[in-house]
Amino acid sequence: MKQFPFLVHGRKELLADVEQVRQEAKKMKALSGVLVSIFMNRADPAMLQDMKQMICAAFPEAQIIGAVSTVEIIDGCLIENDIVVNFTLMECSSVRVMSFDFRMEDSEAAGRSLLAVLDADRHAAAVEVISAGFHLNINPFFRQASRARREILFFGGLADDGSLGQNGMVFTQDALLRHGIAVAIFSGKKLHVQTSSSFGWKPLGRFMTVTKMDGEFCVQELDGKPAMDVFERYLDIGNDDRFLTEALTFPFYFERNGVVLARHPRRCLKDGSVMFGADFRVGERVRLAYGDPGEIIDNALVLQNKMASFRPEAVFVVSCVARWMLLGSDTEQELSITRRLAPSAGFYAYGEFMRTADGQIMVSNMTLVLIGMREGLGKDSVRRAPSQPLHLRPHRSIMAHLVHFIERTTQELEESNAALYRLARTDYLTGLLNRGETENRLRQLMAEFQLCRQPVAVFMLDVDDFKLVNDRFGHAMGDCILQLLAGIIREVSDKAHAVAGRWGGDEFLAVCPDLSLEEARGAAEQIRKHVADMDPLSEKDRVTVSIGVVAARTGDTAETVFDRVDRALYEAKQLRGKNTVVIREEP
Repeated sequence: MKQFPFLVHGRKELLADVEQVRQEAKKMKALSGVLVSIFMNRADPAMLQDMKQMICAAFPEAQIIGAVSTVEIIDGCLIENDIVVNFTLMECSSVRVMSFDFRMEDSEAAGRSLLAVLDADRHAAAVEVISAGFHLNINPFFRQASRARREILFFGGLADDGSLGQNGMVFTQDALLRHGIAVAIFSGKKLHVQTSSSFGWKPLGRFMTVTKMDGEFCVQELDGKPAMDVFERYLDIGNDDRFLTEALTFPFYFERNGVVLARHPRRCLKDGSVMFGADFRVGERVRLAYGDPGEIIDNALVLQNKMASFRPEAVFVVSCVARWMLLGSDTEQELSITRRLAPSAGFYAYGEFMRTADGQIMVSNMTLVLIGMREGLGKDSVRRAPSQPLHLRPHRSIMAHLVHFIERTTQELEESNAALYRLARTDYLTGLLNRGETENRLRQLMAEFQLCRQPVAVFMLDVDDFKLVNDRFGHAMGDCILQLLAGIIREVSDKAHAVAGRWGGDEFLAVCPDLSLEEARGAAEQIRKHVADMDPLSEKDRVTVSIGVVAARTGDTAETVFDRVDRALYEAKQLRGKNTVVIREEP
């Protein structure tokens, strides 16, 4: 495999480049596939058609894929307002380019079509996908394509029209689309592909919950308030023409299925809703994020070493436009990691496509992705590129110190919030849950019980004659007894995976999911016996507890369960003589 990226300024220059590649192709043992990737800064169909004709005249078998993009990449250099043409020549592999016009077939149908092709090609190794613009719903397409064999890697990105965020244009050798996607399928028995990615954004501030959406990409409300309020309140970014350029580097940060994702804003609406570069789901908890230039540069070296170990013969690059906007003049420091690896080319996208370990194809933002390819074992000459130290320019160094300050203060805020959260839900004396949190857990478990019908048992207990204990031995001793009792309850509840809390005074409540009535009675008896064996008072005085136990029934609510367990406790104290466990099964 050989790759030849060129920066093209005009027709004459492209003709010379094509001839150079043609001569290089003659030196190869065989030519089994030719892919030509084109990234251009403006939509010029006439120029594009002329370029295609020149390429196909020399390489009739060439497969062409490309897009209009804001910024292009060639051999570790950033290119603005120009055209990159990249030739990938294969000796024993093949490439097939397809296009899907979403005006002719919907996103899901297109995904099924691609899946059928991949299922029929047992040597398919990688798929490049380039999408035209934000207006397409590509998620159904990816949900279908995710059913393909997990060893098939996916990469690519979402292209705009070269003007920061407008609808894009993608093309192939025989199609030009503003409402579709272009796909290149790489296949071969000896074709090896590796993808590596770098992030570098960190969470900032508090968690917020997505409470209202319009479709998959428009967040209307966070915590019940317009999404735009977040940018105005915390970042002083207004709903005006500068929103995109000012907000792009402050994405929302969250986890989905164990994978950290980011979503950058791209447009705000008059009603306070915000459009994002990829999807959200109602109920997801998100935070603002900021880019750490120092970590981005450090991660670049890690990425370089990973790819160098792979020994690629060709490297494809897809990076988020927000990285370019954040790093500014330091962008080429990050891109320079590819210079010693292999010839490379790519573009800056508004959404980067990657496949997770569980096979799901996802849209991410703020990510740099390197895709290395080789045929066979690879050449020793590209075995490992020595890491070169990367240095932030002075103004970035200052920013890095500010980032460190933000990171440390954010960490301290998180620790304080965690401590406050524990205090807000914990009883100060016993360390068990307080009444409010215990009641919340009871309601949650009852709601789950009504859905799945897994057994839930509840028991309630209090100390027999606790007022007399306080009167005779003092409130300090009374507090000590409650703490000892809480320790016993906690030990038994933990073994039974129960939720236990102090209901008030000397009353305690435990909710036991997945425990039958008899199992809950056994746990209650353990508590009763352990308490009776305590000896905190005089030899003549013993501490005992009475306990009522019930099981949840169809139609129960937290209130009805509590009413029955309270009556069971009353029976244990008033009718059974205390120091006993009573199960109440009847209404």
